[in-house]
Amino acid sequence: MSLTIATLLQGLFVLLIAPFLTGLVRFCKARFQGRNGASPFLPYFTIATLFRKEMVISNATSWIFRAVPFVVLSSSVILALLLPLVFKGASLASMSDFLVISGTLIVGSIFLVLGGIDPGSAFGGMGSSREMTVASLIEPIIIMVFATLAVVTGSFTVDGMLGQNLILAHPYLIFSIIALCMIALAENARYPVDNPATHLELTMVHEAMILEYSGPYLAMLEYASSIKLTAFALLVANVIFPSSLIAVGGGMTFLAIIFAVLFGMIKVVIFGIVLALIESTIVKMRFYRMQEFFSLAFLSALSGMVLTLFARYGNMSVQYHAFFAALAILFVVLLFGRARLRAILRYYALSSLSIGGIAVALSFVRPDEKVHLWVFAIVTILIKVFVVPFIVIYLQRKQKKIVSLASFLKPASSYFLVVIILAAAFFAVQRISSLEIIGYSSLLYASVALISLGLAMMVVHRNVFSQIVGILVIENGISVFVLVTVESLPLLIEMGVFLITLSSAFIFSKLSNRIRDFYGSTDTEKLRNLIE
Repeated sequence: MSLTIATLLQGLFVLLIAPFLTGLVRFCKARFQGRNGASPFLPYFTIATLFRKEMVISNATSWIFRAVPFVVLSSSVILALLLPLVFKGASLASMSDFLVISGTLIVGSIFLVLGGIDPGSAFGGMGSSREMTVASLIEPIIIMVFATLAVVTGSFTVDGMLGQNLILAHPYLIFSIIALCMIALAENARYPVDNPATHLELTMVHEAMILEYSGPYLAMLEYASSIKLTAFALLVANVIFPSSLIAVGGGMTFLAIIFAVLFGMIKVVIFGIVLALIESTIVKMRFYRMQEFFSLAFLSALSGMVLTLFARYGNMSVQYHAFFAALAILFVVLLFGRARLRAILRYYALSSLSIGGIAVALSFVRPDEKVHLWVFAIVTILIKVFVVPFIVIYLQRKQKKIVSLASFLKPASSYFLVVIILAAAFFAVQRISSLEIIGYSSLLYASVALISLGLAMMVVHRNVFSQIVGILVIENGISVFVLVTVESLPLLIEMGVFLITLSSAFIFSKLSNRIRDFYGSTDTEKLRNLIE
């Protein structure tokens, strides 16, 4: 089969199945919410009906308003042809440069924004303003994700990036894939960034820009939205499971084409069900809280890039312990954007679980210490993941007035501080040469980063309970440092350290309750103003 025919077949497949994915998501959401739901094939009839309807166009519009549906639909179709969605190595594979893909996305977004502004309506202008804000945050993350994949694979084309099992070979790329999934939700105006089914104008982003469109123009915009969602669905699936792509070649048979189409349909169905499940379990974020969502996406993409550069140019010998180290740091980073104690303890527990994973990963490269490291991992998980959070929550329940744990900084400012701390820790570790532990440089970096983040958390957060978690984070950093620098500690000493950690959590929590009973507050900002 020729490369051109493969490209046309892929484009035809995406064009045909795109409305089905939109209908499937709506149908599954209705089922998850206990409703019957409309047929998954309803969008086909909706688009056909809109094409037969008459258009109502304001006299205040210009030629831009009429050109927008064609440009937006064309950009979506170009994505369906350029990206390796069903076949790999098609005729346009050489044009699937990630900068071209990013540019195609931004062209569609810009013209959609112009279409919302052109009629001069209030809601169209509001939606356009919000869309440009979101787009300005999305595009750098997309470029960072694909730049990371380009460093790993050595190819600047998306087609060349999907030739191997990236996650198995480079587990730290899971951060880049997480960022890609988050950006896919934002780019397609899905939860938690936007609600595609909303009729409340004040919450609209994408829908506000197309309020003035009707008839065939509206059908083209709805169709373009479905095509782009399908393209992102197949792209994410192919990044995670690249073996499902069928390579185009001279000996390609009709049976291979059938399998390629079948795999594509399966991936679309799975993505639709997962997306419906996600949208049924989360709520739309307020527009002014979207900075947290995009900050997390940026930090995830940045983590993937830093680990990739570390692995490529820093001679990182073992990759799986680096993956768990990055997870431990990422979960601590998430603490800075949370105000509720339960959420903070949840991420602390996940960070501690990652440290247990570090010990397990090291047991495979230190066979002489396998039993010792497994005991360390099991005890870490038991005490730090289960017992310590239970003690803190149990003792905090008596303080019913505490709803949130205030911080001196807003979430976005906290994440900016985190980036500075992580960068400073990276350069500090790069200059440390006397420890002679280059083989575990990623763990050394994780140790320094955790200790620094724990100290920063004690400074930034104002509540005594959140400062207790900061102390526990510092202890986690020290534990990682011990794993790196000390080949083996007597088990009795390690059990003593765990006992001290457990006792400290109990004593600090009890002390916090006493402070609350005696002074009427656990806010350190208020306690510092006390006069004897």
